[in-house]
Amino acid sequence: MPAHRPSRPLTAAVVGLVLLAGCSGGDASPPRVAPRTATPTGSPEVDTASATATALDELLARRDAAVLDGDRDAFRATVADPDGAAGRAQLAAFDAARALRPDRLAHDVVAPVDDPSAVDVGVRYRLAGLDRGDRTARTRYRVVRDGDRWLVASEASAPGAQAPPWTAMPGLTVRRTTHAVVAGTLPSADLDAAGRTVDDALPGLARRWSRAPGRVLVLAPATVAEGEALLGAAADDGVGASTDGPTGEDGRATGDRVVLDPSAHARLTRTGRVVVLTHELAHVAVRATLPGALPTWLSEGYADHVGYAGADVPVTDLLAPLTAAVRAGAAPRDLPDAAAFAAGGSLEVTYLAAWQAVELLADRRGEAGLDRLLRACASTGGEQAAERICDTALPEVAGLDRQALTRLWRQRLDDLAR
Repeated sequence: MPAHRPSRPLTAAVVGLVLLAGCSGGDASPPRVAPRTATPTGSPEVDTASATATALDELLARRDAAVLDGDRDAFRATVADPDGAAGRAQLAAFDAARALRPDRLAHDVVAPVDDPSAVDVGVRYRLAGLDRGDRTARTRYRVVRDGDRWLVASEASAPGAQAPPWTAMPGLTVRRTTHAVVAGTLPSADLDAAGRTVDDALPGLARRWSRAPGRVLVLAPATVAEGEALLGAAADDGVGASTDGPTGEDGRATGDRVVLDPSAHARLTRTGRVVVLTHELAHVAVRATLPGALPTWLSEGYADHVGYAGADVPVTDLLAPLTAAVRAGAAPRDLPDAAAFAAGGSLEVTYLAAWQAVELLADRRGEAGLDRLLRACASTGGEQAAERICDTALPEVAGLDRQALTRLWRQRLDDLAR
């Protein structure tokens, strides 16, 4: 699934305005960290820059070790001005990292370092109990020389790249529940509510998906800047949340996390927040279980099938934009593919239409049949391959081919619009 694709609109009945959820299929804008190589010498400038890189590498290694060991004094010793604003921010980031419990933390400094005031460093980390593979991010350092040693004057998110959560939100608070780790700068009541939603939704998903994670990380930034730093991308107005994470060699996600959008969160109703988060948890569960991609109509339609299941809003209200589009002759005529979801126009109608395709399948074959279909349609060859595989699987699993499914789905939409 492409990074930060809007994946889920909410109707006005739920949120008072249209909002989308988002899903990504990997680290958004992951840092392209070059392997360490020997730096050609021959000029004092290059030699000095290479030496700076070596010194910075050693300095950051000490900081990484201090974080993993919980040694705040050792970390503080690497900070140029611990009592200044930039120094206090670094120490807050140390505390935030410790609260998130990394059990792996490493970095990549690429020589030469030409400008000590803006050094972008690749970060690799895993959070204990959450990640089965490395996460990648990037941090920008400003380093200064103090006699014969280098110290960190400041650290910040690198523009256009994902930052580690503790750098993006150094003031974060962590709430741990049975099935959630919620970390963010939103008010405590909001963090607690997100944890309850995960605890309510994840056990049911785990019963459907044998490899669904037992605990999910939810990141809850309070500002747009924090959200953009977490995703490494500009905020997408109206997107309620995104699912983000890398995949392993088998094509399965190794540590997804849900990133809430702060602007959307402020406008969502309580029900809207539950629906958005539950929708994203469905993506997390499926991506952790199935290798590769699904047809977009099936992936997003299924996430809505799960997300809307607990909404205390009449289905007729939820479907109002779709039924209006059907009456106007503006509803989709084919099961929407990735291009349809990326196109302009009413994305809300596109997602509602995909939801109804999945509801039709659930009505015919039940939850077990729907689960079988998702498992049969996954492909590591990309969405087009997944579409072909799914077309082959439909007759056996659902008892109808794509043409018949499309015909029944169109009839369902027409019936709903009457």
